[in-house]
Amino acid sequence: MPLMKSIQRVLAFCITLILWAYFLFGYLVLLPVLYIPVYIIAKNSAAALQNINHVHLKCFFALTRFLIRRTKFEIPKEVREIHSSVVVCNHISYLDPILLISLFPRQVTIVKSTFFKVPIFGWFLRNAGYIPSAPNEMMGAAMINNLESIKEHLAAGGVLFVFPEGTRSRDGNLSPFNKGVFSIARYCNAPIKLIFIQDTNKLFKPGFFIFNALDSNTIKLELIGTLEPDYKSNNFSISAVAEQARKLFEKKL
Repeated sequence: MPLMKSIQRVLAFCITLILWAYFLFGYLVLLPVLYIPVYIIAKNSAAALQNINHVHLKCFFALTRFLIRRTKFEIPKEVREIHSSVVVCNHISYLDPILLISLFPRQVTIVKSTFFKVPIFGWFLRNAGYIPSAPNEMMGAAMINNLESIKEHLAAGGVLFVFPEGTRSRDGNLSPFNKGVFSIARYCNAPIKLIFIQDTNKLFKPGFFIFNALDSNTIKLELIGTLEPDYKSNNFSISAVAEQARKLFEKKL
């Protein structure tokens, strides 16, 4: 048994190396070759760059499915076909944002501001329309400056996905919601789709480097609600909408 466990650990480590090697090779070598010509040629360079990112990460998860046969993915059609919406999700693993990018060809989200300082990758993030985070706030200056472009992005069929908790939950419980995303939805007059993410933290646990390739697991994404408030109503309340969303997530815990 000790020998078998050692072999399994080595296998999990090798699978992890293969997956992250593909991930990094794509961002550092393959994709930069495409960035500049796409940026120059494409009529909508932001949409084209988003789609490149989408295809890269779609391939990443195809490779994940091939190498880690004990992990299954259940992502219904109603999730895959979301468009022109603000998507609000719980956040339990590093895999959550890249999984969502792999689902939606046109997507923007809020990214840690430090990534915008990385050569080439930072250029890609800016020109693809991703938004740098602001410390302790959702509606930072960069977000406010990008509101009109976000509105145009949603009108063209794209999605803005946000984790209102702001960081990953290490115990699966919900952290307090930042209400900024609901203000964005109001400004853009967009529906709010609530997606509950389940068990990505079993495949890739917060604080760990190794993928869990040994345990059986089913990663599920579920559309648990659609909020379409009357934004023009005198009775509209951002706090009330945020609380309504939170209660729907709490029912899944």
